[in-house]
Amino acid sequence: MKELIVDHNYPTSKAINKLHKLRGRTLIVVKNKYFFKGILSYYDIRKSILNNSITKKTINQIYNKKSQFIYKENLNEKIKKLKNQIKELAIIPVIDKKTKKLVDILDFKKIINLSNKNQKKINCDVVIMAGGKGTRLKPYTEVLPKPMLPIRNKPIIKHIVEKFEKFAPKSFYITLNYKSKLLNTYINELKTETDTAIKTITEKVPLGTFGGITLLKHKLNNNFILTNCDTIIDYNYYEILSSHLKKKNDITIVTAKKNFTIPYGLCEVNNRGFIFKEKPKYKLNVNTGFYIIKKPCLNLIKKKGYLDFNEFLEICIKKKKKINFFQINSNDWIDVGQKEKYQSSIKKKF
Repeated sequence: MKELIVDHNYPTSKAINKLHKLRGRTLIVVKNKYFFKGILSYYDIRKSILNNSITKKTINQIYNKKSQFIYKENLNEKIKKLKNQIKELAIIPVIDKKTKKLVDILDFKKIINLSNKNQKKINCDVVIMAGGKGTRLKPYTEVLPKPMLPIRNKPIIKHIVEKFEKFAPKSFYITLNYKSKLLNTYINELKTETDTAIKTITEKVPLGTFGGITLLKHKLNNNFILTNCDTIIDYNYYEILSSHLKKKNDITIVTAKKNFTIPYGLCEVNNRGFIFKEKPKYKLNVNTGFYIIKKPCLNLIKKKGYLDFNEFLEICIKKKKKINFFQINSNDWIDVGQKEKYQSSIKKKF
């Protein structure tokens, strides 16, 4: 922390050298060692050149006296917002509200560690359905199984596991089928990088988007999370689980609002007569492929074999199970199940 701190009367020439040695990182300006005064960045240096104030011997009239900071007392409640700000600001000073003293300097790594530390835990099993052929992602999936396709130099399945790890799940179960040997080899490597146990279950034949769950029937705890391997949800999983438990749902489906435009003129006839709508737009609540399921629902499956999730859902509806949804923002969902969506997700920041 000390290498980033300079006095408000620090020599300008030395400050420029210090910024250069720190490869452009922002400096924190203080008075009497720890009383926060502002920040000094390359931007402030450039501005002083334009204002002809670079000739000043000290940085007193150069540094930013109205810089952003955060009070130590507000840190926990604003941690999520800080994660977005830190990418722009590089570092954020933390100030004691009463004394106005600098108590810490947060960078991106510190923010992430603090965020994970304060995160409430879900402590339930997570099932990742990774056995599909990824037909809609050909020709990519002819070489690699869908869970291993890279997004920002990291396999999809690793993104999914890392998102969950922050919430301390009880264990991961990953169902395999297509290119299972290759995927199993990678998962064995992934196991060494996670704190949560990862167990794989190989389907001898394809069992659909839900049939593989029958192989886990006696291993799962009372409420478990099920996710497809082509959906990445960047959200507070504890909040979703809490809603599921509070509402006493048997199944909670995570949904997102999506805009759809019909590329044709729509013709309708009702009691008011003929209606024509040119390329109408609709905002619909769509399934993201992320669910929380109460274990007793699995007792409704009488036969082992191929079963898709929509068929399982129809069984639960007929048995009058309580099914609800939890809506997230569409920006919190990355869908990589189709070729064009996978291609666009490669450039997406998350």
